[in-house]
Amino acid sequence: MNPADLPPRQDHPGDADAHACPVHSSHDLWETAFDPPHLGIPANPTASARVVDHQGAFVEIFVSVAQGRIVDVGFLTSLPGPGMAAASLWCAAVTGKSLSEAVNIPPKPPPGLPAGHGLRRAARLAARAGNAALVRASRPKA
Repeated sequence: MNPADLPPRQDHPGDADAHACPVHSSHDLWETAFDPPHLGIPANPTASARVVDHQGAFVEIFVSVAQGRIVDVGFLTSLPGPGMAAASLWCAAVTGKSLSEAVNIPPKPPPGLPAGHGLRRAARLAARAGNAALVRASRPKA
């Protein structure tokens, strides 16, 4: 099955653009932390990568790529709320982008949001895992 043929994930029913994951305030951030739109493994991921930090926490990112574009992305993590928010925000930021565009997504929380509560650490872990998954997705298939 080709990931490009799949309908977009509807993690939140009624959400026409579930991957947008808009976060404009601390309230939106915590809503994303406890109901992350990209939590889980997408259908037929092209590649994945897991990063484990020195404390044993992990973020694993899964990407589905079709025709050079990221068509779906999801994550698993052992981190609580801030980790889920950071991973989901990274997923939202790369969805629909080309592989070359996606590797330039900065590993930090969006501007204007609090960087405390482990969000900065989680954002770095999510970006490291995501970039490793993008590298794997860009490798030619045998």
